[in-house]
Parts: sequence; structure tokens; C-alpha cells
Amino acid sequence: MADDAKSTRRLDLPRVERRAFLRYGMFGAVSAGLGGFGLASLGFLYPRPGDELTGQVPLEDAEQLAAEIQSTRTPVRVPAGGISIVTWDPSNETAMNLYGEDHAIVNGSVGLMALNSQQCVHLGCAVPWCQTSQWFECPCHGSRYNRWGEYTGGPAPRGLDRYSSFVDEGTGMFVVDLGDMITGPARTANALEQPQEGPNCVDA
Repeated sequence: MADDAKSTRRLDLPRVERRAFLRYGMFGAVSAGLGGFGLASLGFLYPRPGDELTGQVPLEDAEQLAAEIQSTRTPVRVPAGGISIVTWDPSNETAMNLYGEDHAIVNGSVGLMALNSQQCVHLGCAVPWCQTSQWFECPCHGSRYNRWGEYTGGPAPRGLDRYSSFVDEGTGMFVVDLGDMITGPARTANALEQPQEGPNCVDA
């Protein structure tokens, strides 16, 4: 008797008509699409890392900054600007020809560059520094760049983009112009000629 009652209750459930099922499915799909679009639109209202600073930004004393980078062998990351500060060598003739006009020169053998490490030039992923290889390595698709942001491998079409910079003569401060982005050097540019110095942080 109990089983018969259960069977009866199941048979008494209202059936969902095909037309109603399609209507509900269509409503759910449209709602999900509009919801996703709304959330993506909200993302534009919030600043990304690198959007907080604009224009010419003095960071710190150029000589002290260069000494810190050289002693630690690590770029100085400025998250608010989406940049990594690296040293470069103005006494290198090829480097001077490529970078001397747009990037800060501290003295005859040390310069500073502000690389846009927030965006890989391949598909826009952030490009962290790998201390063991002494390269910038993109975790998304394996693009790699040497210490000066020059292309060393992967699908990237060129080296990392960078911002123009200079040393303020009055204060000695390293100043980055975040309003003046410079397209990264061509794949063939390899002024540094820096081989990989240790294990990669990202598998290619």
C-alpha cells in the first residue's frame, strides 16, 4: 500500500511542457549572459595594478636605487605604476644606441629603465621576475625576457614595453614618465646578450 501511494504521488506531479522548458532555459541563458556582462563592466570601475600613478613620477634617489638593484640583483617593483625598475649599461655602445635617448643615465656605466612588467606584450599577463634565471618569465604562455626586458624566447612579438625616464638634475631623483610608453625592442635586439643564469621559474 505504501509503495502504491508513493507511485501515485509521483504520477500526480505536474509535467513541464516543452514550450515552458524552452522558455525557462532561454530566460536562464540570457540572465547568465547579462550577469557576466554586468560583472565585467563593473571591473572597469576599479583601478588595476598600474593605474594609480600617472604622468611624471619621481620615485627615489637614482644613485641609491641603482645601488640597491645591483647589490640584490633584483629589479625594484613599483606595483602602483605596474613597472619594474632595472639597471642598464650606457657604456655598452649597442645599448646606448637603443636606450640612451629615452632612459635615465645615472653615470657613465649605470642607467635605469622602467619596464612595463604588468603586461606581457603577447597577451597582457603580468610578467614576474625570476631570481634564479635572472629573467622576466610570463606564467601564461612562457614568454621570457632578459634583465633589460629584451626578448629571449616564447610567443612574444618583441621585448617588454617600457616608459621614458630621466634623472632630475636638481634633486637627483629617478623620474618615470608614465604618460610616455615606449614600444619594446624588436626580437632581434639583444644588447645585453645575457644567457639564462639558473633554473626557470616557469616551464616553457
